[in-house]
Amino acid sequence: MVIIMNRNSPFDEIEQFLGRAPFGGDRTWGRDLRATDIDVAEYDDEFVVMADLPGYDREDIDVRATEGRLTITAEHDAASEDADRRYLRRERRHESVTRSVDLPGPVVDEDASATYRHGVLTITLPKAADETDDGHRIDVA
Repeated sequence: MVIIMNRNSPFDEIEQFLGRAPFGGDRTWGRDLRATDIDVAEYDDEFVVMADLPGYDREDIDVRATEGRLTITAEHDAASEDADRRYLRRERRHESVTRSVDLPGPVVDEDASATYRHGVLTITLPKAADETDDGHRIDVA
């Protein structure tokens, strides 16, 4: 008979609830209502950042790349859409989301592009040319 014991203590869930992520991370418990989840991918000639922003319109989203840092801001005001209605129950509210991430390397800000489809924002940032020229290596025979 093999007994498999769970290595997590009951206090792990409490620490996550209090905002302490396992493995020494600084992520808060659950999903922060003012932040968005992102993925950053690196390819040969570009970085691609994908952010989950469901429920926003393109006009609600602002993306800026400055000095090696990418900042995504989205703001949605449900109240302004339905100002003339009398609600019996109201749960939708003004929401603002901001997320900044340091880019893993230098990029060409002017050539960056972004698309927004099905609640996912995809930002493509071309890498800047490597300015360190080590010259041409000559093999010794």
